Amino acid sequence: MVSNSRIVMLQGWFSLSVIIVLSLFAVSCVPSSMNTEGTTPVRAGDGYSDIISISKQLKTTADTAIAEMIIDKSKSFIKAHPKYDKVDQIYYILGSVLVEFDRPDEGIKVLEELIRYYPLAPSVEPSLLILGIAYDKLSMHDKADEAYYKLINNSKYNNGQFAKTAKTLLETDISDRKGSLEGLSDASTSTNYIGKKAIDFQVQDLNGEALSLKKYHGQIVLLDFWATWCAPCRAEMPFVKSTYQKYKNQNFEIIGISLDHDLNELTTYLETKGITWPQYYDNAGQISNLYQVQAIPTTYLIDSKGIIRYANLRGNALENAVRQLVLETNSPYLE
Repeated sequence: MVSNSRIVMLQGWFSLSVIIVLSLFAVSCVPSSMNTEGTTPVRAGDGYSDIISISKQLKTTADTAIAEMIIDKSKSFIKAHPKYDKVDQIYYILGSVLVEFDRPDEGIKVLEELIRYYPLAPSVEPSLLILGIAYDKLSMHDKADEAYYKLINNSKYNNGQFAKTAKTLLETDISDRKGSLEGLSDASTSTNYIGKKAIDFQVQDLNGEALSLKKYHGQIVLLDFWATWCAPCRAEMPFVKSTYQKYKNQNFEIIGISLDHDLNELTTYLETKGITWPQYYDNAGQISNLYQVQAIPTTYLIDSKGIIRYANLRGNALENAVRQLVLETNSPYLE
């Protein structure tokens, strides 16, 4: 069983990939003795620590001012301290921020320089994953595949989490690869539930009303594990809303299971985006543990008999599946 803390740890993979570096390398302030340049060690160490500190403040893609500060400082640092012993981490932070803030072409250049100039550096491993994602953003899927395979086929990396993620992305249909980690949900765990009875639960939604699958027995239900900090979740939301609006009066309901860390951020997002279906704030992992959710977004489409028919559908595939189940359940209501 996967705890909610596991999902929390993955937050950086879904909103700001730069955060990975903070846990990956156990970053802390670097004393001047660790600088290998031999010149202005304090300045290099302080500059490095400054960038790391600012990176920790980067929480969402709305933090454009912070992102620009990181980009400017990182470029200056790389130019001034190319031989600093952890300059590869600054390359990685810079490349990741550029990719996350919709400048994938610039991010690709930075990440490829990192891999070329520092091939043995620890940050090459996650950089290959982000490089593939950047190419997917530009619909250059052959290049993306090349980066993913370099990660998977490297004996140093092929058993790691980044390689596992790359494998999942390679298994995702190219038409669904938008340059995000939306295919990250553990396929083996998710698909194991297909064809089985959905696990029920009894909780209260954000309005204090009783919420369970039993309450919607006889209806089609999309069980959606998500969070406001999850960039792929936010990217998918317009498709989810469109499907809901089209079929909400035809025995279709959505139950959102939010893995947010801040209830106020969740409620503000729901109000701003006009999301009206029931939501449960699963900060303790009660429901996500039931379904062994390891990453988000994870979705289960449940038919009117309570059987899970599909897992992790995206975009038009979700609407097509809902339409089919609506047709099976109550064809007289189908438009």
